[in-house]
Amino acid sequence: MAPSTSYDLIIVGGGIVGASVAWHATQAGLRTLVIDATGPAAGASGASDGAVAVATKKPGLMAALAGESLRYAIALSGVGGVLNGCFHRRPSFLFATHPLELAALDRLARMLAEPGLPVTLKADTGARQAAVSGLGDAVLRVLELDGEGHMTGYDATLAFLRASGADLRWPCRLDGFDTRNGRVDLHTSRGVLTAARLVIANGLGAAALLPDLPISPRSGQLVITERAAPMGFPHLAGALTSAAYLLDKTTAQPTTGLPAPVVIDPLTTGQLLIGSSREDGGNSQSTDFAAVRRILHSAVACLPALSQRRIIRVFAGVRAACGDGIPIVGAFSSAPNVTVATGFEGDGICLAPLIGREVVRGLSGQAVLPGLAALSPDRFNSKQVSIR
Repeated sequence: MAPSTSYDLIIVGGGIVGASVAWHATQAGLRTLVIDATGPAAGASGASDGAVAVATKKPGLMAALAGESLRYAIALSGVGGVLNGCFHRRPSFLFATHPLELAALDRLARMLAEPGLPVTLKADTGARQAAVSGLGDAVLRVLELDGEGHMTGYDATLAFLRASGADLRWPCRLDGFDTRNGRVDLHTSRGVLTAARLVIANGLGAAALLPDLPISPRSGQLVITERAAPMGFPHLAGALTSAAYLLDKTTAQPTTGLPAPVVIDPLTTGQLLIGSSREDGGNSQSTDFAAVRRILHSAVACLPALSQRRIIRVFAGVRAACGDGIPIVGAFSSAPNVTVATGFEGDGICLAPLIGREVVRGLSGQAVLPGLAALSPDRFNSKQVSIR
């Protein structure tokens, strides 16, 4: 039987956000197709650290959305849930080595004290009293947080896709689309496809399809260690994150004079993922070794035993960033059957469960979270949403 060319919903992008939309869509009874130019989790979803974190989000809307998505991920990870075996709870640790970082931890502690977030401050100590052993002399203070979580991007993506039962087609590149006659015609590398609705969730690929939106690449250098740890290597129960990373991600404050932002993330394989810089531009085919050197210098300063671990891979992950620093999610008022979900810049893993649910609620005419209105693509007054 020839594959169908007509669907209730076509999703462009086989990363974790597109996969979450697909699962929620089929749960709602929509006949769904997912297409991707390469394959599942081939972009930022496959190069992420997997943190489902609230603490590293901008206070206010982004922290609130992250908190809601964290709660939802916990619910989906229960027995029989789509994320069972993918998502797990774990503590997280943030540390400071500089007065500006100490001030950042103060602000974080105040944010966590506000009601409504599912993450709590478990301990606020010096390095010698912290639950993480072996911290370097440069570490002045450590916050231990309880309630955050982790799920590897490609595992969660595959879990959503497999459970969805949606049709999958790749490699299949979307070259353009038009919205005539109340439907969407997609012009792809594998022919014309038709859908009642289109969701564009292909990260940086959305920039070419929707040129009016301020979507740009932002790369981050990443390091993977070998699995074997030397005898006596400190145990990390969760990610160890510098407050410089928090400043770099959540404020416009320059980080000149601060150590390079760093996250040391223990993987289920026994390896450590060490990252990550935030550089405008870049691509996944090249690596900035000067940035890698700065990251590793900061990492070893906070956890000296890292100097004993062998590095087996260095690579760059490229995120889709939005000009105003928050994601773009929602339908266009000028083309209500076209929805976009992109610009997450490292927050896609955390927000994907929530975004998938809310996008499909919007497609089905249900009420969505009020905060999502701030993410609408119409905030850029975009006119050009149709490419012929």
